Amino acid sequence: MKDELFEFAQEAEIVKSELIADTWKVLSVEDNAHYQASLVNSLHGYCVKGRPIKMLTAANAIDAAEIIASTPDLAVALLDVVMEDDEAGLRLVNTIRNVLGNTALRVILLTGQPGMAPFVDVMQHYDIDEYWQKTEISVDKIRSIVSANLRTWHAYYALETARKSLSMVVEASKELSRLRDVTSYSNVLLQKVAEIIDASAGGIICALDDVDDGAGVYKVISRSGRFADILQQQVNTLDDIPVNYLAGLTELIKQCQLQRQHQFSNHLSVLYFATDKAERISHFIMVVESEKPLSDYHINLLKVFSENVSNGFNNILLCDRLTELAYYDNELKLPNRAWLLRFIDSLTAKERNDAVLVTFTISDYHELLLGISSEYICLILKQFIAQISALSGKDCYIARMKLDCFTVVLHREDLQHQQSLAALSHLKLIVDNIQLHLDVIVTVMDLSLVDKVDAREVFHLLSSTIQRGRNAGKQFIEYSAQFGLEAVNRHRLLQGLNEAIEHNHLFLMYQPKVRLHDRAVVGLEALVRWRTASGEFISPAEFIPVAEMSGLIKKVDLRVFEMSLVALQTLKHLGLAVPLSFNVTVSDLEDEVFTHALQRLVDSNSELKQLLEIELTESQAMADYQQISPLLKQLIDAGIGVNIDDFGTGYSSLKHLTDLTATHLKIDRSFVDSMLTDCAGEHVVDVIIRLGKRFNFTVVAEGVETEAQQQKLMQLGCDIGQGYLFAKPMVLDDLIIWLKNNNIA
Repeated sequence: MKDELFEFAQEAEIVKSELIADTWKVLSVEDNAHYQASLVNSLHGYCVKGRPIKMLTAANAIDAAEIIASTPDLAVALLDVVMEDDEAGLRLVNTIRNVLGNTALRVILLTGQPGMAPFVDVMQHYDIDEYWQKTEISVDKIRSIVSANLRTWHAYYALETARKSLSMVVEASKELSRLRDVTSYSNVLLQKVAEIIDASAGGIICALDDVDDGAGVYKVISRSGRFADILQQQVNTLDDIPVNYLAGLTELIKQCQLQRQHQFSNHLSVLYFATDKAERISHFIMVVESEKPLSDYHINLLKVFSENVSNGFNNILLCDRLTELAYYDNELKLPNRAWLLRFIDSLTAKERNDAVLVTFTISDYHELLLGISSEYICLILKQFIAQISALSGKDCYIARMKLDCFTVVLHREDLQHQQSLAALSHLKLIVDNIQLHLDVIVTVMDLSLVDKVDAREVFHLLSSTIQRGRNAGKQFIEYSAQFGLEAVNRHRLLQGLNEAIEHNHLFLMYQPKVRLHDRAVVGLEALVRWRTASGEFISPAEFIPVAEMSGLIKKVDLRVFEMSLVALQTLKHLGLAVPLSFNVTVSDLEDEVFTHALQRLVDSNSELKQLLEIELTESQAMADYQQISPLLKQLIDAGIGVNIDDFGTGYSSLKHLTDLTATHLKIDRSFVDSMLTDCAGEHVVDVIIRLGKRFNFTVVAEGVETEAQQQKLMQLGCDIGQGYLFAKPMVLDDLIIWLKNNNIA
């Protein structure tokens, strides 16, 4: 044969060399041992882009399929068409592409019998890359063919690997975004980083709490892999880990702290995540040990993935802080009214039947504030709480209902062994060697007497009982079942409300929403009012709760919806088109009559629906989130705005905040009222505004009554306000005149 053609050695011995790092993997599938030996010999020692070729061999299609399946980085297959039978090679092509799903492998057919598999037919019907007759192949030719296909495979493989890796990063980020506590977030984060770098020996995540730990010690909050092996030891901080546990770890962490940047060294990665300075935890550090040195590729992937991790930690800390502000009194660190509300609703029937509420209301608290400094007041209250705790027993729960009101949840048996509760109405306190006498109204409510009402109604009855004591000048009052007679009055109110709906005694008043920086009108809220046939006005605070409890609220809200549409059409006709919101309940959205009325509007008037918004209280929106969320999404998709009213009073929505189905958040007026006088109130408003902007909600502050409140809200970044400072609620005719004299955004 000519020199440039293959030289077939007799009984050529193929010596298996050890796996060489950074090699190209090429498979020869050939049942002719001599020809296969020649192929191997021709490519032996041949390098492409500085990397040698590692040859793998198979004598039949079955062995070849096993090698291909177990070698994901196999680049090229030199495949004989005719082996154990005439179509073995072609069947193997189908197995590679359709069964194994390997689209990257470069398949080169080699045949000594071209008549068995014509070139045109094979290229049209099979997913192969090249087709050569063996008689056309020389040493230079096979090297040229393999070299070109290796380069092509390398480019394709790199793109596919990058695509899969970025897809993994995206999916990991999505999974992390659903988590709502630091521990779960950290555990999943370690798991996802291990997947991204392909092999991890484990890791730890630490947090630095600047407020609670002035020494700046990193607290270990999560660990995995071989770091979990030290769980048997007392490991609360980085300093508890043995010095020689990982060579170079201490220095890397030190550099990460100083430079506030990720650090990488051989098997170790130290990732830095900063958080907002306003939060207690200033930053997190994650240490990950990989089983093999990280490549530049994996380091870049980690950097890309880490971009969203800091935001994730930030969001969790913001929600944690807001929850703390929502459920705990900032001054005394006691549970507050919202906490007690949730606690009572969570009691089982037996627990509730055995529970008693004892409320202590300081009679002259506001007068006390005028003559004593806030620090001294705090000391007095702490002593006050200490005395209540001593008298109430160790298993009691104490919550601060209001500034001057504290409620204790006791077991009935514990209450029977206490001193006379009436004696607690006059307490003696000694603060800084000064003796003080506090007059206290003591109110007792046995929860078994109100077992069929929710916690909000319990609080209403409790407040009514306290007020009865004040009005009667009593220091001690016990809730009586006779107070239930008020239910009779509510029933009468219910009958009157039903008649009011039938005879159109309900009407709407409208309160503008304005842009804070220029007071331009950006919207209206429709507020339902009731005027009886005799001309008496019934407060919504009286008839709305009755309507909600009775189910009559559906009729009320449907009537409000109809009147709102008439008002919108009137304003639009006068060139005063302004978005108008009206209140609905969950039962409305689940009622076919109500939803069909909304749907008719959506289908018939595309312009009008863009001006319509609904308002739903936070507690209602979160009561059955999984069921109500799709209904709200349908309204938003149809162009109808969704306002979450009284936001901040329940905070059950925080765990759903990232996917909350709404367009607007309305800050409850109680926080606006306390914003300038109470640090906790300002914090709540600040955090709600920040969260709203972070998740693209429009934030509206309710109950704005003073210039100082407006300025503070603007300083905190709130854009829209509603309240008496701008305009009181007014009937439609007065509203039209008012709108003509004011700017409309």
